[in-house]
Amino acid sequence: MDNTTIKDNIRKIRKTRRLTQEEMALRLGISITAYRDLEKGNTSILNSNVYKIADLLDTPAEEIVLGYRPSQMEGASLQEVQLEYSGKIESLKRRILDLEKLVSSLEETIESKNEIITMLKNRLAEEK
Repeated sequence: MDNTTIKDNIRKIRKTRRLTQEEMALRLGISITAYRDLEKGNTSILNSNVYKIADLLDTPAEEIVLGYRPSQMEGASLQEVQLEYSGKIESLKRRILDLEKLVSSLEETIESKNEIITMLKNRLAEEK
């Protein structure tokens, strides 16, 4: 993971927690300039402070580094993970089918309207 992603994650989580850069700097015991440089990715202080920043943000360090919270099912077997997500997957599959039907219906509606437009244009052309 590069510093750009980490600094973006820190900024996003900090703003979600409604903390200012000044508050973060104070809590970390560094200057506001140093903290701003940290969020800009202009300093290597980030590596030594990831866990401290995570604690201040009440967030796992992994979320800061990865950009998401690791699965609660860490160490679970593949079968357990599949079981955990099978309902969600089936729900999403049903949603996709519903959306595909809607798209098909809308395409038919568009085709019908285009036919009507063509007929009206032809009628106008005949009347001229």
